[in-house]
Amino acid sequence: MEQITIFARMGVKAEDVEALTALAARACRAAADEPGTLTYDWHYSGEHRSLVLLETYADSSAHLSHMQADGHGELMADLMALIDSLEFFVLGEPTPEHAEALASVPGAQFYSQLASK
Repeated sequence: MEQITIFARMGVKAEDVEALTALAARACRAAADEPGTLTYDWHYSGEHRSLVLLETYADSSAHLSHMQADGHGELMADLMALIDSLEFFVLGEPTPEHAEALASVPGAQFYSQLASK
């Protein structure tokens, strides 16, 4: 199995910065104890109008478990309502089942590893 990294950049609606901050805290608490979650970080730009989410999972199975966790669908629906743009990158080689689940994310782009140290 291969690590999967998710990199997402989102535009934040000015009026929703406070709600998104609370949502980020909730998401980080939920992901903290999930097996196979190696990195789960949310980063804001200085003015909080842009958000970068960086997630790394041990493998496709770990990320699928994250996606299927209780409350994840609701959290994602809440997130999508608070952003005004999304770039979503999947780095690695997801299994076919995982790739199918990820393809439901608007604009999902898949990148295979070219080189590594």
